[in-house]
Amino acid sequence: MNRKTIREVNPEAILLDDAFDIAIVGVGNNALGQVVAVYSQKECLDILSSDGIESSDASLLFNTFIEHSFGKYAPVFLTEMWEISSL
Repeated sequence: MNRKTIREVNPEAILLDDAFDIAIVGVGNNALGQVVAVYSQKECLDILSSDGIESSDASLLFNTFIEHSFGKYAPVFLTEMWEISSL
């Protein structure tokens, strides 16, 4: 899935910077039933870390994404079950 496809499904979907496109895993429905982009939390953190950001700083920055990702068309961040067990 890519941003073009997401825009075709929902032109108002909020997307992260292009650098995070490889973290897009698909689309989903939020609590309001709106189709929104779904990003892999792990991939987002890996992208931040690959830019030379320390792991703890990458986590803080990612949490800022989540804090500011609100609204009708905001993206959803997927945490896979195996990630939870390693926390």
